[in-house]
Amino acid sequence: MKPSLFMFLLACTSSFAWAQGKAVNTTCKNDVMLMHAATLKKLNIQLPVSHHYCYSDQSGNYVLYLAEEQDVGYPSENLSNSIAAYQFKIEDDQSLSYPIIVRDKAARNDAGVGFRAKLIEFADIDGDGRIEPILVYRFYLDDNAKINYDPYFGRLKIVMLYKGEKVVIRASTGPYHGDAFTTASENFFSFPKSVQDYLARKMKKMSEDNLFAFEHNHNYMPLKKREPYKEF
Repeated sequence: MKPSLFMFLLACTSSFAWAQGKAVNTTCKNDVMLMHAATLKKLNIQLPVSHHYCYSDQSGNYVLYLAEEQDVGYPSENLSNSIAAYQFKIEDDQSLSYPIIVRDKAARNDAGVGFRAKLIEFADIDGDGRIEPILVYRFYLDDNAKINYDPYFGRLKIVMLYKGEKVVIRASTGPYHGDAFTTASENFFSFPKSVQDYLARKMKKMSEDNLFAFEHNHNYMPLKKREPYKEF
């Protein structure tokens, strides 16, 4: 089932996150231009746009597009073989520049992949006046022609856009000891501790909400590489 028009508009006009205690308005005021077919073609956004968000900080004005193929149909929702996210800076003349692009694909044994819009955040985590978008998307398994939403099955990625860099947290989980592990890209470990702790708290909250069973032997902090499993 594709997202309804109501949910699409809700995601584009009413998505807020907390930035140093203040709500971030992600409403796009110039949708006619931003969502025009000619604009998307010029930006080389080839997949259908499922959500888009605009925000401003001391470094300028930005738009973030989430695009999903939605070519894998299930009774509960459509998943995708391919997804992408595009962050552009909106210049004074309304041109879009300096893109940061995230692309990913489902593996052969996955039911598909999809962005989790309710888990997306826009926050000034380190108090420097710049907003860090945080994206979440999950890879699901197939369970007799149904999506397996069980938090103890599947994979998940968290991608944060931080001062022009992409930091990626990769998490896998499973029902047995040793199945769950969480790793991060190298740049994560050079970021301020406040940023690292924020993402760890986000994973803890997702676990507490029964959304995804993260490995938590290290207080939800990701590792540089997967540790060998040891029997108790």
